Amino acid sequence: MSSAQYQRTIRATQNDTLDAIAYRVYANRSVEMLPKLIESNISYSPFAVLPAQALITLPNDNATAAAPTIKLWD
Repeated sequence: MSSAQYQRTIRATQNDTLDAIAYRVYANRSVEMLPKLIESNISYSPFAVLPAQALITLPNDNATAAAPTIKLWD
């Protein structure tokens, strides 16, 4: 299965919101990832509070690819 076909999902808890999920999953990158999370779950975007046990699709986070490298020797 290629990475393009694989999508991570989580279940919403009672009284959960997309911004709370973004903060839990992406921490300091939550502001950057929230629009992508909303686009991935467009059917839930009109709701302030998500239904309990709603299946939320998490967008790919390319933070590992963008991480700076450290040079040990010059």
